[in-house]
Amino acid sequence: MMLEWIRKVAVERPKVLGTLMILVGAIFVVSMGWWGFSAYKSGKPGIVARINGTPLYATEFSRDYEIMKNNYQRLLNGALGKKILTELNFPGLVLRNMIFRQLWIDEANHLHLVVPDAVVVSEVSRIPFFQEGNPPAFSSKLYTQFLLETHQSAKDFEQSIREDLLVQRAQVLVRAIQTPAAPTDEKTATSLDDWQKKRLALQEETLQSFQMQLENRSNVKIDQEAFKKLSKSLL
Repeated sequence: MMLEWIRKVAVERPKVLGTLMILVGAIFVVSMGWWGFSAYKSGKPGIVARINGTPLYATEFSRDYEIMKNNYQRLLNGALGKKILTELNFPGLVLRNMIFRQLWIDEANHLHLVVPDAVVVSEVSRIPFFQEGNPPAFSSKLYTQFLLETHQSAKDFEQSIREDLLVQRAQVLVRAIQTPAAPTDEKTATSLDDWQKKRLALQEETLQSFQMQLENRSNVKIDQEAFKKLSKSLL
């Protein structure tokens, strides 16, 4: 399987701490937000992988690596040292995350899903990082400052937002496939709560199953030499 070597070292390492393993399962969702910035391009050479023909640049990988590491550190409320990052094979986790993101984008395009410009603008305006004042309101000054500090254009950043929304919409459709009927006899709080738990469990199972199908029929080529060299420089 095309991601078997990543899964083997990134997920099945016996020494990985239990808490971090839980975070590994959740980080794909956590990192799918606006801080992914995966549309960032610098024009510099260096391709780590190609996902269904789409190149994954070293600059993109390095940026997402730092952002994902910061997300982990916020969740753990502490710094992650080189030892635990190495034991967890953090670069492998980031790479797997980015590959699956692209696979979902490809699927959304295959389904002809679209995200209108107005929705992208609304999403950007709701990002807390770009709000100030009381009550909080979107600040074009903070937005411009952010773009300058991260060396990207509004077009590239907003494309990243559009792609994140495409992924979310594709996943919503997949989850909707598995929706058991709500209880009709006795709609007690307990029965509804059990139904809700069952529904969420089945939807997540369906999502993971579909994601495996995307992986199995994809064409991913990883430059392992380039990836190992880049990983070593980031750890």
